[in-house]
Amino acid sequence: MITRPIDLQEYKEIMKLITDGFTYQEDGKTKNFRPNQKLFLALILQANLGLRIGDVLSLKVSNFRNGKLILEEEKTSKIQNRKVNPQIIELIKDYAIENSIKSNQKLFNRFGVRAVQKQLRIITDYLELSNISTHSFRKMYAILQYQNNNNNIELVKELLNHSSIATTQRYIRVHQEEIDKASESICIM
Repeated sequence: MITRPIDLQEYKEIMKLITDGFTYQEDGKTKNFRPNQKLFLALILQANLGLRIGDVLSLKVSNFRNGKLILEEEKTSKIQNRKVNPQIIELIKDYAIENSIKSNQKLFNRFGVRAVQKQLRIITDYLELSNISTHSFRKMYAILQYQNNNNNIELVKELLNHSSIATTQRYIRVHQEEIDKASESICIM
């Protein structure tokens, strides 16, 4: 399966289900997906920071200082050191206070990548979305940053800490709507 980016509408639908919970069928049984604050925060952080899910799950309150994210990425050992939207910082602070999480403790204690993927799979199956994983949130971040910053692929490369533009280009693929619009709009006579 090639993971695709999610679009904003899919993101909103996923996050609403995580917030509200829902009832679904599995193996002929009715099950309840309860609202999940931990999953909600993990995916919000991934969508807004563009980090891999493993890095999100290893975050501590102390990774956020003076309005910045400071983190050594697990996969690449590269450093992330950049400002973060103040609303995200507030969300983290509120979550830490609500859950009595100290500065040097992980935000997501006892919450692994497989657990996140499993819960996300239940939601995407319910919504009948395919080729979605946690990495879809990182790809959405890349596309939105690209679109919101005058198609500056170098900037997106740096935000994602990619080694090459070629890697970043695989994240920022062209959407069918863009292909249709470009094709339909040209008429040379």
